Amino acid sequence: MRKPFILLLLCFPIAGAVGLQLYRDHKPADVGPVSPAPAVSVTVAEVQRRDLALTVAAVGRAEAKASVPVKSRIDGQVAQTSYVEGQPVRKGQPLIRIDPAVLETQQRQANAVLSRDTAQLTKVQGDYQRNLGLVAQGFISQSALGQSKADLETAQSNLKADRAAFDNAGLQLGFTRITAPMDGVAGALLAPVGSSVKANDTTLLVINQVQPIYVTFTLPESHLADIKRAQRRGGVAVEARVAGVQASVRGELAFIDNAVDSTTGAITAKAVFANTDRALTPGQFAQVALELDALHDVLVVPATAVESGIDGPYVFIVNADSTVTLQPVKLGPQSDGYQVVASGLAKGQRVVMTGQARLRDKSRVAVGAAATRTP
Repeated sequence: MRKPFILLLLCFPIAGAVGLQLYRDHKPADVGPVSPAPAVSVTVAEVQRRDLALTVAAVGRAEAKASVPVKSRIDGQVAQTSYVEGQPVRKGQPLIRIDPAVLETQQRQANAVLSRDTAQLTKVQGDYQRNLGLVAQGFISQSALGQSKADLETAQSNLKADRAAFDNAGLQLGFTRITAPMDGVAGALLAPVGSSVKANDTTLLVINQVQPIYVTFTLPESHLADIKRAQRRGGVAVEARVAGVQASVRGELAFIDNAVDSTTGAITAKAVFANTDRALTPGQFAQVALELDALHDVLVVPATAVESGIDGPYVFIVNADSTVTLQPVKLGPQSDGYQVVASGLAKGQRVVMTGQARLRDKSRVAVGAAATRTP
């Protein structure tokens, strides 16, 4: 028993030496004090009290209030144009002239027939007057007088027909001068000079009425009750904005369809705009916003400042020491890029607008002067 015990005592110093050497080989290097995490670059906005219009956004398309294809009412050949394509025209303004040569000839012919039958009527009237005296003297019979009266009535009827034919020739000749049926913008010439046109068939050009102009759009049926309530309070203001134009145009809701589309759950609406500067063009897409109501003196922040978490919406408040605090909030309506805050914030506090993905509660932030904004 003594021999194994002695061997065991000899093993302890050896194991200790090996352990000491391993510790020296793997001893961690000395480190200095831990440096703080770098500040996160963010943009911020100040919580404000303000009035906010509650709007519903939609995408619409402008359309002419009236679109009229201009056609010839006679067969003929285009002889002249007197308007500029794409430019405004006024009602009654000459646009196109159809060659009048054939109709002028027909009018002269009708006038000649009218003159001939006028002379014939004068002769028959004189004969009838003489025959009245002759029948009284017994020189002619009553039947001869009756024939004379019939000739007079026939001449009178012929003259009426001649006058109608002459008037019709003048009317047809007037159709060679094609004028604008309404105020609007003239489109491209579809039948150039020399083209043959067919009455009430060939479209010469299209005129669009763009002052005023409509914008047609669709809305989810969930907004229908709000729209009807707004209509009962008065006119519903509508704002439209088109690509490439900084300023928006304002108009008014003019039409709500009488049925909801059962396949899409949407309803069609139209807004009318004065379009005095012709900012809207038929067929053009427009971003539309309906002003259904207005909130007064409410707390608002940019909608981008609000984040969603497991426990609900929250924002990051920027403290005076450039740290942030995660603050749960209760929200109201959202409109025009701003979010109404029912509780959780106070006027004048600064909230983070961008950069939230890299933030935690108590994170340090760096706010540039150019990045700070207010609603």
